[in-house]
Amino acid sequence: MSLGQSSAVLKGRISDKENQSLVGAFIALEDEGLNTSSNDFGYYILEVPANKMLNVYVSFLGKEKRAVIAPLKPGQEYRIDFTIEHIFEIQGVTASAQRRRELPSVIDISPKTIEGFPVASGFEQTLKSIGLGISTAGGELSSGYNVRGGNFDENLVYVNDIEVYRPFLARSGQQEGLSVINPDLIERLSFSAGGFEARYGDKLSSVLDITYREPDSARGTAQLSLLGANFHHEGSFLNTRLSYLLGVRYRSNQYLLGSLDVQGDYKPRFYDIQSLIRYHFNTEVELNWLFSFSQNRYLVVPQSQTTNFGNVNSAFRLFVAFGGQELMQYSTLINGLNLSYKPNRKEEYKLIASAYTTTEREHFTVEGAYRLDELETNLGSDDFANVRRNLGLGYFIDNARNDLRANVFTLSHKARRLVSNGVFRWGAEYKYESIEDVLKEWRYNDSSGYNVRTVSEANSKDQILLDEYLKADISIQSSRFNAYIQHNLTLNRANAFRLIYGLRTNYWTFNNENVISPRVQFSFEPNKKFNDTLISQLENSNQFDSLARRDWLIKAAIGYYYQPPFYRELRNLQGQINSDLRAQRSIHFVLGGDLNFKAWNRPFKFITEVYYKYLDRMVPYVIDNVRIRYLAENSSQGYAYGWDARVNGEFIQGIESWFNFSFLSTRERIYYTNESGERVKSDWLRRPTDQRVNFSILFQDELPRNPSYKMNLNLIFGSRLPFYFDGDRRYKEGFTIPPYRRVDIGFSKVVFSGKQGYKPSWLGGSESLWVSLEVFNLLQVNNTISYNLFRDFSNNIYGVPNYLTGRRLNLRAILKF
Repeated sequence: MSLGQSSAVLKGRISDKENQSLVGAFIALEDEGLNTSSNDFGYYILEVPANKMLNVYVSFLGKEKRAVIAPLKPGQEYRIDFTIEHIFEIQGVTASAQRRRELPSVIDISPKTIEGFPVASGFEQTLKSIGLGISTAGGELSSGYNVRGGNFDENLVYVNDIEVYRPFLARSGQQEGLSVINPDLIERLSFSAGGFEARYGDKLSSVLDITYREPDSARGTAQLSLLGANFHHEGSFLNTRLSYLLGVRYRSNQYLLGSLDVQGDYKPRFYDIQSLIRYHFNTEVELNWLFSFSQNRYLVVPQSQTTNFGNVNSAFRLFVAFGGQELMQYSTLINGLNLSYKPNRKEEYKLIASAYTTTEREHFTVEGAYRLDELETNLGSDDFANVRRNLGLGYFIDNARNDLRANVFTLSHKARRLVSNGVFRWGAEYKYESIEDVLKEWRYNDSSGYNVRTVSEANSKDQILLDEYLKADISIQSSRFNAYIQHNLTLNRANAFRLIYGLRTNYWTFNNENVISPRVQFSFEPNKKFNDTLISQLENSNQFDSLARRDWLIKAAIGYYYQPPFYRELRNLQGQINSDLRAQRSIHFVLGGDLNFKAWNRPFKFITEVYYKYLDRMVPYVIDNVRIRYLAENSSQGYAYGWDARVNGEFIQGIESWFNFSFLSTRERIYYTNESGERVKSDWLRRPTDQRVNFSILFQDELPRNPSYKMNLNLIFGSRLPFYFDGDRRYKEGFTIPPYRRVDIGFSKVVFSGKQGYKPSWLGGSESLWVSLEVFNLLQVNNTISYNLFRDFSNNIYGVPNYLTGRRLNLRAILKF
């Protein structure tokens, strides 16, 4: 840099408290009109006037730092680094991912960056398009997701260090209701697709770690759409010592359910209330109380169903006339107290007590008379697409009276201490579980006047022959003890070589089993030392991008991951509990890379990972819609391997979009007893979650001359999935569910934001208002979630698909104040 006689050079690096580079930080001299920004490695260079007092201002994503520098001599170079300690509002996944870049399979997400995307249900639908290794299984109405070959039950979810759970009895996505995650309250959200740290609990697949905000001022949000309404408000008192978050949501899927093949009187009603209250006794001691109550009620009186299926050469139609009704209702209450003590900047101690209670009721009696027809497929026929011949008639009754109550009480301690070369963490937890389950369900199926497969409800002359029968009264009380110890350390700062190693243990009194899980993660930046040296030598920062080596970060993980049984795994298809069931085990091997780069002079990030998971002591299961039914025995061993890749960045200048691709293969061999009573091993079978290819796009755009008009596109493709009807058919290949294809699109208008746009006088205190027209399932694809079995006159079995929701328009408005 060629300097005048009255100039000097100010340079340095902008980083966070974990020494991660902050890209795009704003550096300026107040009152001088001079400014610049940090590059891809957090460095900056600014020519400044000599012989003058300098007031330096640094800003990054709403957080500020200032410094006063004594007058510099002409030609002098002066270095000053800045650390931005807290980042609360992240405006892009790229920026936020920098903070935990060294951890394999981990991304940090801010709901603010994706609030404009159309979703038919909760936040998890968008997570499927951003997170690594997540498949499309479960459909658009379910909060469940599969990660790298695992199922819905293999994912950990924490809200402010408190573990939360999925409903036990839900059979379909439309019954689930509201997700536990309220995006209006979230400060940050971290998702790990595997190889996660020892401080996280005992599940096989993934961790979703959610932290709710700590407000410093009063603000709120109101949202209204054809699917429901949300409201949130936050504020603080006593000079921010006392703060509160409050969120209220109401949702009804009645409008969406009207697009299903089953027509009837749908009356879904879902609402919840969540709050977080924090009180700072002083600078060292803080207490927060998390409260959540939700009630989800799904009532439907079905009337009829018409489903066309097959192909152009062989087409069929099923018509069913229904009677009866179906009720699914569950209420969930969460209370959690978190006492935090920080005696200094290097130490933090937490004591957490929580209570989770759920009461679930599944009561239904539905009868149906069906007609199965073959359709005319000859294009030249006058009867094309009409009934060609009748294949079968039948009648069925489904009945259930299932009631479940579960309580989970937890007391835990967590601690963190900064040491000379890293962070030392440890923790211990006690958990008490009580589950009461009373279930009685049966199915009667009369196909063309006779029963094919029956069981008896009572051993008497007047016995009723049923196709399926299940009755149980189950009561389980047990305790779990777990603990962990973990060390995060930096071995070499020049190349940012970091190592995280830890050990956790888990003991369960129900089966007297203890498991020990060692886990290791490490990462390094091969070009960091060269680039750091280069920036210190350059006179012109504009030369850096052309001379610097690529900003790669290489990372890997290996670890043991056990999943001790919870209630769902313990109960087999006959309603019996297997008290000898052991913990499932998965050994993770993960290797990946993370690259920051520029294209079209705009920032981008590329993430790629390959993984292999060895699976043993697994519990086989079948999936019907979103209900997982376990065989309750450790009779499976298998593997999962794959490749995940994602690129995100400013494909449109100033707006971030995401492209994800995943390849997966997961198979297993199951030990079972054959018809001769011999214990044999099956061939290699595709696991129920073996979705070979997943591809997704979250794309944003706006009109160049009027950026208040925006477009948000969510495209998802998932290849075929295997489908197994029941446990008897689990040992051989079954049906295949066709590929999942869905496009949702939203067109929005920012009515006003700040001082821009038209603001009505009665909204004078509001911050912004935008409205959106959304189209769900734009291409009107009939996606299949499961199959039902029907028989014809010749006792042939037909798998009739259960389709997900069709095309629907939605209007949405969000007001921030």
